[in-house]
Amino acid sequence: MIDFTSSVLSQGELSQLPSQLRSLGCKRWLIVSDSNLERRLDWSWNESPVLIVPAGEASKSLAQTEKLYAELSEHRVDRATWLVAVGGGVVGDLAGFVAATYLRGLPLVQVPTSLVAQVDSSLGGKVGVDLPTGKNLVGSFYPARLVYLDTDLLETLPQHEWNSGMAEVLKHALLDGEAHWQYLEQLDTPLSGPDRHQLVQRSRQVKLDVVAADPLEQGIRAHLNLGHTLAHAIESAQNYSGWNHGQAVGFGLRAALRLSQLKLGMAPHWEDRLVSQLQRYQLPWRRPDLEFSQLTDFLHRDKKNQHGQLRFVLLAAPGQAEVRPDVGLADLECVWEELS
Repeated sequence: MIDFTSSVLSQGELSQLPSQLRSLGCKRWLIVSDSNLERRLDWSWNESPVLIVPAGEASKSLAQTEKLYAELSEHRVDRATWLVAVGGGVVGDLAGFVAATYLRGLPLVQVPTSLVAQVDSSLGGKVGVDLPTGKNLVGSFYPARLVYLDTDLLETLPQHEWNSGMAEVLKHALLDGEAHWQYLEQLDTPLSGPDRHQLVQRSRQVKLDVVAADPLEQGIRAHLNLGHTLAHAIESAQNYSGWNHGQAVGFGLRAALRLSQLKLGMAPHWEDRLVSQLQRYQLPWRRPDLEFSQLTDFLHRDKKNQHGQLRFVLLAAPGQAEVRPDVGLADLECVWEELS
């Protein structure tokens, strides 16, 4: 059984990371980051090799995994070498998968630098890469030894990346309940440092609570896929070169709430309130320029499917999620056309 409780959750300035690593018994580490962060971050604190991958979803691939394996071999990495992922969701997923599989497991550290990584993808131990046939189809559960949070890194985040991360924040609020949603609606923008920190802490706690209750997604952890079934199909159909993950999730959330009205009688005003927040963060609320037929193969390969049936996370109301096996392609196509 994977021990998800063994992950150390810590926070501080990025410059304090080496001392934090040593306090946990790490004597040697390598860093994986991306080409954007190579330029954006101040690396003066660093004293170890940095392996740079191209920024973007395309790096979450078996080809890039193999390149990292080769670099680890060149650096004579052994099982006592820790792998430190400094980046957003792509870097965290990719480096985590490499750590899980190279030498049958290297100690992993997650240092999330984007909003989506700080509130979601760095937590819970899911790591993996994409295939041409679908997103996140190859992966593992592999919790980090340390998840190190520096919310000050979000100060320099480009606005479009902040907006993308807000899709996961909105998802967590819908799963948590009306009070969390009202908190987001009442936020002023731009956020001050303390407000930004509170937003991150409140959102990540939703993920942490769900993972603690269901580490291997045998039950309620599947609720964290709210909006993601359709989102992943869109990303895959666009060959990861159209909408980014947050944009796809934003629209996926709206489609999920429209389906929730159909299947669970969710009050329509929740969709209106969601659309207001999507507009606030410049996230799509109308479907992309794709034919529904372009999505169906990817929907059929979604990893949540069972016995050939689609399984969608829907809401009766915020805080009342359930996985429904009775959403057919006809239902989804109808919503797709409505949201043009």
